[in-house]
Amino acid sequence: LASPAVIACDGLQATTAMRDAAIKPLRRASALLSPLREARPHERAMAAASPASFAEGVALHGGSFGAPRCTAEEFAALATTWHLLGLEKAAQVAVSQEAADGAQGRVEGKPLPGLAPRLILALARMHCSGPTALRLESRFGTLLAAGPTINGRAVAQVSEIPPRRRSDAIAALHVAYRLRGEAPLLLEAEDVRAALCELGATDCWSDG
Repeated sequence: LASPAVIACDGLQATTAMRDAAIKPLRRASALLSPLREARPHERAMAAASPASFAEGVALHGGSFGAPRCTAEEFAALATTWHLLGLEKAAQVAVSQEAADGAQGRVEGKPLPGLAPRLILALARMHCSGPTALRLESRFGTLLAAGPTINGRAVAQVSEIPPRRRSDAIAALHVAYRLRGEAPLLLEAEDVRAALCELGATDCWSDG
């Protein structure tokens, strides 16, 4: 999807900022439409501990509910969507905003996605079939639900998770608890360890 934009930016001698604004959403939209990657061990474990998403329930049961567990493939697709739409940053902004507004009690990590994710989705919808567009929208809806509040520093203190896997761990925790309809506070390393244990993903973090 990005090739014409790359050519146009080259011809206009666009600045780096202009080039990024034009090309990055197109590349992310293209990635959303790429074949599903294989689920990783932690995604398989967490999928087994999570209900099926609405879209998956419809696909498996023709519109009725009751799909017992999320498939590993759908869980991986949700985690990939979380990354590509930049929803981790949106969730952090939402928590910061609620805290700044003087919110009382629990602060849930509910993303405020803004324009960029919607632009990426709109670009993807222009280049896919109707059923695929509906599936993308359903995943987006799932990820917009309230979910956990995760302290990245707490994740960094969990020795079982190698540094290069921390973003994967955070994304997977966001996906799992949204599927479960839960919004725990994971603010300390022990909170993160307890969550991994609850989701059966304590020993899934090989750095290989």
